[in-house]
Amino acid sequence: MRVLAVSVLGAAALALLSCQPVLLIELASEQERIPAPVFVVTDPERPGERPRYDTVQVLDRGGRLLWHLRAEPFGDTASVGRFAYGEPVAGFTAVVEPAPLEPGGRYVVYAIGRARGSLHFDVDPAGSVRKVPP
Repeated sequence: MRVLAVSVLGAAALALLSCQPVLLIELASEQERIPAPVFVVTDPERPGERPRYDTVQVLDRGGRLLWHLRAEPFGDTASVGRFAYGEPVAGFTAVVEPAPLEPGGRYVVYAIGRARGSLHFDVDPAGSVRKVPP
C-alpha cells in the first residue's frame, strides 16, 4: 500500500511539473566562451515581456551545483532576459558562488520560477560553449 501511495504522489508531482510553463534558455551567440558565456531567457507564452523566474542554477554532468542565484527579496520581479555565467545579476544574491567552467565539461543551466527552463551545454577544449541535447 505504501508503494502505491508513493507512486501516486510521484505521478501527481510529475503531472504538476509537466503543466508548468516553459522558459527558453539559449546561448546569446555562437561565439560564447568561458569563463562567462551569456545566456538569453525568454517566455514563449509572453513574447516581448520579461521572463519570470526567481532562481538560477548551473550544475555539472555529475549533478554538482556550480552556481546558484536567488532573487532577493524572493520573487520574480528581478528576473532578467540575459545574464552571464558567474557575473552578478542585479536583484539576485549568490547562494553558491560560481565555480569555473572547465574545457571538456558538460553543464546545464536552469531558470526556475513561475515557469522553468534549462539548457544543456558543453565546453570544448578551446573554451567555446555549444548547446547540446539533454
